[in-house]
Amino acid sequence: EARAVEAAGLDAVVATGFEAGGHRPSFLQEAEECLTGTLALVPQVVDSVRIPVIAAGGIADARGVAAALALGADAVQIGTAFLACDESGAPAVHKEAMLATGPRDTALSRVFSGRLARSLRNRFMDEMAPHVADLPPFPVRNWLSGTLRKAAIEQGRSDLISMQAGQGAPLIHRRDATELMDDLIRETARLLARMSSAETAYGAAPADV
Repeated sequence: EARAVEAAGLDAVVATGFEAGGHRPSFLQEAEECLTGTLALVPQVVDSVRIPVIAAGGIADARGVAAALALGADAVQIGTAFLACDESGAPAVHKEAMLATGPRDTALSRVFSGRLARSLRNRFMDEMAPHVADLPPFPVRNWLSGTLRKAAIEQGRSDLISMQAGQGAPLIHRRDATELMDDLIRETARLLARMSSAETAYGAAPADV
């Protein structure tokens, strides 16, 4: 798919790993066949195309940014961490659920829209899972569940809404977008400098004893 993006003349490609929140971006194969993790996916995409590669999936803090750059990515795409920011338009109940999530609280499912998406697990996802094959496909399913989701948001019902989030959700904290950006820039620079220092030390000739 990365090669297809390049062949189409696009300026860059987003390498989206298994860990990412929201809908799977695959378009040449079924989503279930394209579930490679970010750590393995990014360097493979970097080696396959000449256009800039943007890493996405599970990147929620400066450590993830530095790791993605070390893998050869030219930039990163961060969604979940900003979704929880004060300026985000996400429902309050969605933000609260993300800030309280644990490492096993997200799952991939087609129950809400008919397309495979990673969201925070809740009652609707769990109870509808056995019936996924009997439900209409996208976009009909997305339209049908829309009324339920809207009413659930108005009532603050986190058990009945689609709360898309990536596996990096446990790493996020309540803050505004400016604070998050400042922290990402500052800490990424610090980590990259530390990595550079370690590389220099490792490559230096051993001192005389």
